[in-house]
Amino acid sequence: METEFDVKISVGTLYDYKMSTLYKQPVTIIITAIGCLMIYGFITLHSWYFPVIAAILILYPPFDMLRLSVMQAKMVPAFKNGLHYHLSPEGIRVKSGEQEELVPWENCIKANGTRSSYFVYTGKKTAFIFPKECMKEKTEDVLRIISANMKPEQVKIRF
Repeated sequence: METEFDVKISVGTLYDYKMSTLYKQPVTIIITAIGCLMIYGFITLHSWYFPVIAAILILYPPFDMLRLSVMQAKMVPAFKNGLHYHLSPEGIRVKSGEQEELVPWENCIKANGTRSSYFVYTGKKTAFIFPKECMKEKTEDVLRIISANMKPEQVKIRF
């Protein structure tokens, strides 16, 4: 089974990817927990600096990811011009302009998704992003191909 589709990566899609990656990291979870403890400290000790520190710890990461997403969407030519994906038993072939690359399924380490996109990771912070709005009726085929070519424990996609 094979399928292909075109993808236009938007700021929202990049933000979705960055946030899903960010909040799976232990450091971010710890920072958010410390921010929540600062709110508790304000409630119990009534000191003015606790809510300031809490706001910085809790609100800075999402706003920074939004800033990075906007910059990346503007600066990376592949995101501006769009990508063409071809999924086959060999791997994922991605084409951007004149450049084309085939990534075999053996190099894909994990697949998961959010409400608006699916991600196939090739590294800790690198992934193919498949927005649901771009795949439309090919979504089911894409999920079948991913499930057929990756180990079940690597695929964390809810069907």
